[in-house]
Amino acid sequence: MHKSSDVPPAHAKGVGPASSPLVAGQYSILRNRDSNPDPNKVLDIPCSDSFSVIVQLEDFASHRLWRGGQLAYKGGHVRESTSIAYLGDEVRCQHLAAYDNLRINLPRTPLEDMLYEEGVSRRIALNCPPGTLDPVIYHLTQSLLPALKMPSKVNQLYVDQVMLALCTHISSHYGNVTHWQEPVKGLSAWQMRRAEELIAHHLADGISVTELAQECSLSRSYFTRAFKRSTGMAPHEWLLKMRVDKAKQLMLHSRLNLSQIGLDCGFADQSHFSRIFLRLTGTSPSRWRRFHRPGNPD
Repeated sequence: MHKSSDVPPAHAKGVGPASSPLVAGQYSILRNRDSNPDPNKVLDIPCSDSFSVIVQLEDFASHRLWRGGQLAYKGGHVRESTSIAYLGDEVRCQHLAAYDNLRINLPRTPLEDMLYEEGVSRRIALNCPPGTLDPVIYHLTQSLLPALKMPSKVNQLYVDQVMLALCTHISSHYGNVTHWQEPVKGLSAWQMRRAEELIAHHLADGISVTELAQECSLSRSYFTRAFKRSTGMAPHEWLLKMRVDKAKQLMLHSRLNLSQIGLDCGFADQSHFSRIFLRLTGTSPSRWRRFHRPGNPD
């Protein structure tokens, strides 16, 4: 029998402060934080056949977690630690201190579909002890934080690739499967041509890895690896290169200002355009334009 302090109040329900979710396919990414949570509030987590990957962005001093009405964890977590909870277990949590974390919801079906593409056919279960320090998970999720600030301007190819890498790592290290990958030879000529055409057609709005892979009759993970073997770049890097190439053409053959050129080429704003252009060319857009087209205003 549990002590009264270990049993969650029956009607103290609510939801914590959170950012707008970022959706990648059937996965969702959410940043949750509260510097002064109500210690008497117990949050009911909606039941679903999915896994919640929780990465602590700051030290979390104290909380309680119940599964099926039983106290499953009491304590805190250090910054950079990871926990994975199955949300079909009637999960409840009580925040007893300030928290800041990133939560990624992974429905079981798309996770198993991804594994099936890699030759694994079985029902997956994940076992990651609370507070596990996993630098791969931490740094992959860190790379998603900028996208959460501007979800409408996100590079979908990049988010898809991060999520693919994250799911692959989690299933390999914490799943009941032995991950297997088919040797990669690279894309065929027609597959490379089709991928280039699709990326070029979606420079402004972006395109997902899933769409590219389907057009090439490949799985997402195989396509990503084959594309990099063929080009030396990940698909999202190729997209950025093509955006910069298009920007160069507009700077040479139009009188549009740099801000408009950046938007027309799919960059979030002029700052984003300048940063990527500098990284790929070694110079700023304004300097490049002055050098290649003297006298043209910025």
